[in-house]
Amino acid sequence: MWKQLLGDGRSAFNDHWPHSLLIPAALGLGGALMCWKLHGRKIKSIELGEGWWGPGEKPLTHGEDTRVRPFVIEALEADIEDLHRRLDASRFFSPLEDSRFHYGFNSTHLRKVISYWRNEYDWKKQVKNLNKYPHFKTTIEGLDIHFIHVKPSHLSPGQKVYPLLMVHGWPGSFYEFYHILPLLTDPKNHGLNQNIAFEVVCPSIPGYGFSEASSKKGFKASAAARIFYKLMLRLGYNEFYLQGGDWGSRITCLLSQMKPESVKGLHLNFVTLTTGGLGRLKSLLIGRYVPWLVGLTREDAKHLYPYMEKNVFRLLRETGYMHIQATKPDTIGSALNDSPAGLAAYILEKFSTWTEDDFRNLEDGGLDRCEVEALLWRRLSDKRPLSVPA
Repeated sequence: MWKQLLGDGRSAFNDHWPHSLLIPAALGLGGALMCWKLHGRKIKSIELGEGWWGPGEKPLTHGEDTRVRPFVIEALEADIEDLHRRLDASRFFSPLEDSRFHYGFNSTHLRKVISYWRNEYDWKKQVKNLNKYPHFKTTIEGLDIHFIHVKPSHLSPGQKVYPLLMVHGWPGSFYEFYHILPLLTDPKNHGLNQNIAFEVVCPSIPGYGFSEASSKKGFKASAAARIFYKLMLRLGYNEFYLQGGDWGSRITCLLSQMKPESVKGLHLNFVTLTTGGLGRLKSLLIGRYVPWLVGLTREDAKHLYPYMEKNVFRLLRETGYMHIQATKPDTIGSALNDSPAGLAAYILEKFSTWTEDDFRNLEDGGLDRCEVEALLWRRLSDKRPLSVPA
């Protein structure tokens, strides 16, 4: 019987042999072309570049100081006394009736915040908490860059350690990561994966916290990305993982594009979309009625629609600060640097509204609620984007 089958197969091949080779030949040729194209394609990357952001010209007679210096946070009594004087001299205005947080930080509640800051805030306790992790400074491109460097204290046999660079945003700092550092550096004692741990580096963006600000115009996210890449090299890491949110998201994305061969993985908790066009418009129109058809979940649709109210109008209502900071930073900086009460209102208002939009309807902006921290953690751990750009 096998002879009959073989004979029938040979007969069929003889009858159709020119056509029978077309499909495998086409598949083979297509596969070869695809392999050649993928092999020859270069990864698109951004030039690393170079910069000098310290005062004056870059020194030519000697190289940059590459030492990594220990750093300890202090709260000097003279500085605290100066703060107290400024808080005592705060001038408050009378808020509009029933304005709550619709026009920004309610000055009635601001009085309570300033009173707590002036009379109850435990500076020694907070400074001790800030210094619980090792701090360092090093000079890169003329700027003193501050960072914390936290290593696992105990490792199990065979446990792998991965370097992780975590970058904050505005209005934030390296302190954003304090609660999650124990989970990353000691996962075993927190019921997490026992086979891996992270060695975490959390720098302050230049101009934030204890990192020196640029003395020159033109400093941008790409310069911060390059500085942080140099920081990781200085610490001995040629390959590492990245995490970023807000401005940290932009900086880590740029670093990934500058040095894709060094970045083993990138995690973002803030994502912006720059592409648009007719296809996106169609998705937005259809998504309200059949979200599943355009890849949206019911939860996505809940946060996205009504689109104009939750995106366009919200963008206009909540981003005035961004335009001022982007165009006239020295003007607003003069006011905020001189007035600690003004700075508190400016920053805490963002923690209120960005935690929950509905907090605008509360007299205290939701800042006194015990669930504020829980909401913040929910936002940080939520897999959906924090907002959908207009």
